[in-house]
Amino acid sequence: MKFNQKLVLNKYILSLFEVETLEDLAENLKEERLEAINENGESFFYHALTSFLFENKNLPKEQLLLYDNNIVRHTKKLNRDIKWKYFQYLTLLFTEIYLDMYFKSKEGLLKDLNEFLKQFNAELPKKEHIESFKYEELNKLAFWNATGSGKTLLMHMNMFQFNHYSKDKIKINKTLLLTPNEGLSEQHKKEFEESNIEAEIFSKDSKGLFESNVIEIIEITKLKDEAGDKTVAVDSFEDNNLVFIDEGHRGSSGEEWKNNRDKLSVNGFAFEYSATFGQAISSGTGKKKTELTNEYSKAILFDYSYKYFYNDGHGKNYSILNLSDDNDETTKKYYLIASLLTFYQQIKIYKDKPELLKPYNIENPLMVFVGASVNIKKGKLNQEEVKSVSDVVDALLFIDDFIKERDESKTIISNILNGNSGITNKNNEDIFENKFAYLQSTNINSDNIFTDMLQSIFNATSGILHLDDLKGCDGEIGLRLGDNEYFGVINVGDASKLVSLCDENGINTDKKDFADSLFLNINQKDSKINILIGSKKFTEGWSSWRVSIMGLINMGKKEGSQIIQLFGRGVRLKGKNFSLKRSSALDKGLEKKYQVIETLSIFGLKADYMRQFKEYLEEEGVPTDDIKEFTLPVIYDETYKTKKLKVLKIKEGKDFKREEKIDFKYVNNQYIIKKIVLSLYNQIDAMESNGSSGNKIEFIEAKLTDNHYRFLNVDNIYFELQRYKSERNWFNLNIDKYSIYEFFEANNWYKLLCPDSYLEIKKFNDYNKIEEIVISLLKQYLKAFYEYSKSDWETEFLEYRLLDENDANLITEYNIEVEDNEIALIEQLKKLESDLKEHKELSINKRNFKTFYFDRHLYSPLIFKGKGLTSLKIKPVHLNDGEADFIHDLQKHLDTHKSDFSDKEIYLLRNQSKTGIGVFTEVNFYPDFLMWILDGDKQYINFIDPKGLVNLNTKDDPKINFASKIKNIEAEIGDTNTILNSFIVSVTPYAVVTWVQDTLEQFELENKNVLFQVDDKNKYIGKMFSKISGV
Repeated sequence: MKFNQKLVLNKYILSLFEVETLEDLAENLKEERLEAINENGESFFYHALTSFLFENKNLPKEQLLLYDNNIVRHTKKLNRDIKWKYFQYLTLLFTEIYLDMYFKSKEGLLKDLNEFLKQFNAELPKKEHIESFKYEELNKLAFWNATGSGKTLLMHMNMFQFNHYSKDKIKINKTLLLTPNEGLSEQHKKEFEESNIEAEIFSKDSKGLFESNVIEIIEITKLKDEAGDKTVAVDSFEDNNLVFIDEGHRGSSGEEWKNNRDKLSVNGFAFEYSATFGQAISSGTGKKKTELTNEYSKAILFDYSYKYFYNDGHGKNYSILNLSDDNDETTKKYYLIASLLTFYQQIKIYKDKPELLKPYNIENPLMVFVGASVNIKKGKLNQEEVKSVSDVVDALLFIDDFIKERDESKTIISNILNGNSGITNKNNEDIFENKFAYLQSTNINSDNIFTDMLQSIFNATSGILHLDDLKGCDGEIGLRLGDNEYFGVINVGDASKLVSLCDENGINTDKKDFADSLFLNINQKDSKINILIGSKKFTEGWSSWRVSIMGLINMGKKEGSQIIQLFGRGVRLKGKNFSLKRSSALDKGLEKKYQVIETLSIFGLKADYMRQFKEYLEEEGVPTDDIKEFTLPVIYDETYKTKKLKVLKIKEGKDFKREEKIDFKYVNNQYIIKKIVLSLYNQIDAMESNGSSGNKIEFIEAKLTDNHYRFLNVDNIYFELQRYKSERNWFNLNIDKYSIYEFFEANNWYKLLCPDSYLEIKKFNDYNKIEEIVISLLKQYLKAFYEYSKSDWETEFLEYRLLDENDANLITEYNIEVEDNEIALIEQLKKLESDLKEHKELSINKRNFKTFYFDRHLYSPLIFKGKGLTSLKIKPVHLNDGEADFIHDLQKHLDTHKSDFSDKEIYLLRNQSKTGIGVFTEVNFYPDFLMWILDGDKQYINFIDPKGLVNLNTKDDPKINFASKIKNIEAEIGDTNTILNSFIVSVTPYAVVTWVQDTLEQFELENKNVLFQVDDKNKYIGKMFSKISGV
């Protein structure tokens, strides 16, 4: 059983949410719009979570709100512009829950954990059972965070969280951060400074000896039983410290390191962070492995290891270029040249398409040769160093040979591009098939490609390879061809020793005194360095966004953690709008042939290295099989083109932000004012009862007075409104500071619900609370004012236009990626792809994957993918359950009521989110379907949106009210033969809606064109048609 299936503490916290997996909990939390704080200072994540935690006794809404308030408050302390991703928010929320339980009652927590463990163990084979939790184990939490997932900022937040819950409950001596090396220590110090947190590198003279609030950063290697010149006795810190540990399990194979770090928090508390817990456990053996499994299965609170990170679309894609046999020199040469050609293709895309790539923040590609221990020390070479030198020399000899043997290299390039590399996978397919789509699209011949490779990679068109020992540059060796600029740098420790060994192997070498560092310049925009050899700097915390191809050298069998960490650094990606996501995970990304530049390609100098690397990834739960790609063309019913189907759009060239300038001001507009409601009862209840109260409270409406406004800092309010406006890119909105006073004078533009006592001013600091209330109310007003202005302006410029073939909703194909191990599904997809190209209809009807055909939809097939099928990805987005059910229900109704529609024509079209047809409400609203009914001269255009209602205010949400507003638009346009309707099809049962919120009666919602898919399974489609045209 894999270690990641034994994380009992993580499973316990998930069980409090009444789910079993992170995927279940996060299903409704992944939208980017949730990565924000609302006008009331609450995260949208909180509201999304509570929308499906209907009657959760473990985590009442009031308790979750208290946790959310803490997270928001601590985030402000960081003094950074931070928008937490869903997994970061959940990490913080899990920490809130645990620390709250821990400091309320350790005994109660221990009892609950062990009761849960009994159930957990009952599902495991006896030999896999986890030992019971012990009291002394509860003061340690671990976080399995993929490289690039923001663990440093989470660490800073964890410190704030701990300090909040531990106040007056535990005596902490010092706050310590343990790191594996000096490079990471310096990196952490810089990060603390940017978060406005006082920290320093530990020294025996540091002020941390006298100030307990200063974080001291120390390398774990410097903790010893007894003090020395460069070490400190672990006992000198005492044992009641707050300890943060970054990648500290690297010492898990060394008892001294681990024992020393554990001593520091025996009577304190410890937080540990790593991207590679899986490797740390799997590298152990026997009793040691069992001990580590027991320890970390009970300590890991949150698991967002690389498989989750990747499946969420973060980081680069990756391609593992397998070499099954390195004994044949010809095969090996083809393999290495193909790897170099892969790198060249990335460089060429980067140089050819700068404007295309600019929005995606892609950096100039870099080839890196890395390994477990590529480091040569002074003195006699040991076995590992001999292996390192051998691999480095092999890499250099390959480069030398590639350049010298021009004709052979050109022939090999040609064969590779023509699919004749001779290197095949288990299915006897060329492993480089479809890998060079961009190069092939340029139609450049192999002669010109070779010449351009020399210029693009090696900064020359010819020349002999030279190695220069760069004196005074921390062991750097420069690589150049002839007298041209350096194209590469080697950093492996003792440079002179490696240069000498290269010289013995026939490579030209030299020494350069007073040289500038090449390595330090790699991340500069003007850097000419394209190849880096050596992992020492990588493992010491150096990172680069440039890494695009990774060559594995000197792969040890016990350094899996280090290799996975190197891999994690290689797949880091800034992404569009710094989303950290690859373009293929976005709604509209790069064309397929350009996506190779967002791919980390991995190759190895030896077949063994590739096998070990795949094993490391598999132990982390990362897919290592090839990804099969399918392009499924869609089949259109071309008759729609003659039907003059109309769509509602803004007139060409009209743009609210560009054309309309608006001034923020008070207006006595009831449409705006009725939206400004702030209830403080949830927050008050949470603070006073700590979440334990469930009593009904009589809400009292309160009013602010001149006394409340008198000493407010209007500058603060003004800057908060400006920031709120900037975050939403409302650049056509002008806010004058003095307009704020209009709201103080009017005082009738909001509804504030709270006890009068809450607004009492007893001390001057109470004005801070009043200021926060005013800011919340004004943000609500600003939002409603802007959205009303936009909606009002756009309504004047609406018109009907005919649907044409350039409409974004008329897709041409589906792009499907599926993991190689889905053998049965792959065979079905092959057949489906083939049949669709011949305009044949083939259905796939698996539980979690279905293709189906509906003759009223403009194109076929429609594709449904269920929950849990993570091995398959579809673009554009597939149907969800509610959408698929709607189509089946519509089809069934039309089939059973054929006579009702014998003189009418019906057409349906799936509306693409964000790129399709938006409707003109105060919020972005893209209904899932457009349905046209043609009845003689009349055309009915119907917007239909199957969706859950728990997140909507059913009394006053713009999406629900659009059914009324669309009739005003219809009248404004004045085409009596075109009738507009809008429907919400609720996938939430009415009983659930009534529990979540104070709502209207079901018949009242139906009057607003809200229909219930579950409650009225066999009737709601009929009700919809009756409302449309009386059918």
